[in-house]
Amino acid sequence: MKNVLLIFMALATFAMNAQNKAVNKQEDRQEARANFTPEQRADLKTKKMTLALDLTASQQEKVKQVFLKTESNKPERPKNREEMTDAQKFEAKSAMLDRRIAMKKELKEILTEEQMVKWEAKQSQRHGQGRTKGDKERKGQN
Repeated sequence: MKNVLLIFMALATFAMNAQNKAVNKQEDRQEARANFTPEQRADLKTKKMTLALDLTASQQEKVKQVFLKTESNKPERPKNREEMTDAQKFEAKSAMLDRRIAMKKELKEILTEEQMVKWEAKQSQRHGQGRTKGDKERKGQN
């Protein structure tokens, strides 16, 4: 009985440590992103896109300008989203989607059809990544 209890305690300790590391890693990423200037964020996004889609030099410059414009016009995130009213949340979400639509239109003019298909696939994969099992189940039920 003592052995079972010791094993259980050891497993619980490992599980708690793993969860703390994941939370710290996410906080570190958010903090690092907050410290970058819009130019730096645009440059990093352009480089990631270049690696993924094999962009030409002229495409890189055009894409960087699109990202720079997008990053510069991005509003500050509210400190406490729970304090926002439903109307404010709707307006913020609507504005974000409008910015995404505008950026997608600009990228369509720059990228080839093949590159655009790859980029859209990567975007849909990225946006589906952050959901938990419970979110996916709830989404399927609605």
